[in-house]
Amino acid sequence: MSTCMYKLRPLVRDDDPLPAPTHDMYRMKPVQGGSGPAPTRAAPTVRLADLSGRVEELIQGSKGDMAVLEGRQEDILRKLSKLRIDIEELRSILRQPSQVKTPPLSTGTVTCPPCPELGENRDIVLYASPEHPPYSILALARIWGASCPIQLTNHTHSSVQEAPAAAQTFCHSVTGAPRFNVTLVWKQVGAETELVINPFKFTTVRGETNILRFLSRVGPSNFAYESGSDLSRVAQFDEVLDNCQRLARSHTVKEKQAIIRTFNASLGKSEWIFGPQLSIADIAVWSVLKQQEPAAALTQTLSKWMERCNSMLL
Repeated sequence: MSTCMYKLRPLVRDDDPLPAPTHDMYRMKPVQGGSGPAPTRAAPTVRLADLSGRVEELIQGSKGDMAVLEGRQEDILRKLSKLRIDIEELRSILRQPSQVKTPPLSTGTVTCPPCPELGENRDIVLYASPEHPPYSILALARIWGASCPIQLTNHTHSSVQEAPAAAQTFCHSVTGAPRFNVTLVWKQVGAETELVINPFKFTTVRGETNILRFLSRVGPSNFAYESGSDLSRVAQFDEVLDNCQRLARSHTVKEKQAIIRTFNASLGKSEWIFGPQLSIADIAVWSVLKQQEPAAALTQTLSKWMERCNSMLL
């Protein structure tokens, strides 16, 4: 049994006609009840001539880009080919023994290359710590002699309370005009000796081995180990100098002994490290080992070599 609580009159009857709007906001075609099928849009026509012309333009443009790309590729291939030839020549040079005889390091009449950075007077200032005296500078003043006279004087900086015991040793006077005027200033600079070649710009060279490299380039030509064409020999010199720098910075006994063994191996059974003549490498090794005395434990071969250096360089 159904119960009707309220009875409402219908608001809109399905058979009542709907009034058409008086304003035309949107005009739509009837969805239903239209006469005939809806008209269809004609597909756009494409001319074959236009299409072929467009394709031809694309092809011509790609040909230009490909030509540029091919040119760059050919240039890269030429450079790679030249680099390969240079590498092969360098490999052949390194594999063959040197045909150039290295001149002996004599103290005869030799020439010194020009060095505009030093000026006309060739004044050089060295800052060295009293705990690490640069014995190599004293050695150069001894062995260069008349071929490249070095005037060596030393002063004590205010940061050092007392001059080192070796201060009196670092004096070397020459007769006539010296080639280099070296002023050694004892100063607390640590293990890194500093060389100043331009006081206005304060251009410095740090490290005793790097100072030796610099002086070998501006000193007598027969001491310039880098001037030879034997690249393997130059590399051996640089390796020894680098080991000297490592030894000066080493702190553990194990590391120091390992570096000293490399010096012993480089010396071998020869009188000097590289051949029968004293070289820059001998001076560098002698200086850094002398700074390690008496803590450095040397082999019998190195001990005899140190005695020869002391007799010649001190």
